[in-house]
Amino acid sequence: MTNDPNANNAHESFLRLFTRFEGNLRAFVTSLLPTTEGVDDVMQEASVVLWRKFAEFDASGEEMEFLSWALVIARYEVLKYRRGRATDRLQFSEDVMNLLADDAIQVCTNQIDRQLALHECIKRLESKQQALVKAVYEDGVAIKDVAKQIGRTPTGLYKALARIRDRLTKCVNKTLVANPEGLS
Repeated sequence: MTNDPNANNAHESFLRLFTRFEGNLRAFVTSLLPTTEGVDDVMQEASVVLWRKFAEFDASGEEMEFLSWALVIARYEVLKYRRGRATDRLQFSEDVMNLLADDAIQVCTNQIDRQLALHECIKRLESKQQALVKAVYEDGVAIKDVAKQIGRTPTGLYKALARIRDRLTKCVNKTLVANPEGLS
């Protein structure tokens, strides 16, 4: 770290954005390579390029703009990686690669919209249902332990969770239909 506050702020901004979308970037890169062999190499190179070019990125906009910008850079890093391994037998044609990249970008964007809708739908649950979802999914506790804590059988808890998941699924789908432009 430097003593320059602007450099530290840029570093912190980059890290916040990068860590928020690293999973999306990794999924995108993975979808464009025929095997998982080069994913770590491409991710490493993409993260270096993203950091080097971060000064060119307008961080005052929405976070989703960072993801779009990062996906373009990751796409070029995948192409560069593929060119370096042009003799490999498992290579997609350039057209197939572009189709996959376009689809992966759409899937990535849709996934983020689904996550935002899910968070909104969880807020709409009754407080007891919210607490149950939190206990089971956020805390990482086994179902049988949660059931014991709240005085229910594991089977009864599974059934209650199935009803909550069904309600959340319907709510997410309804929210996405009501907002076709996306939530992000």
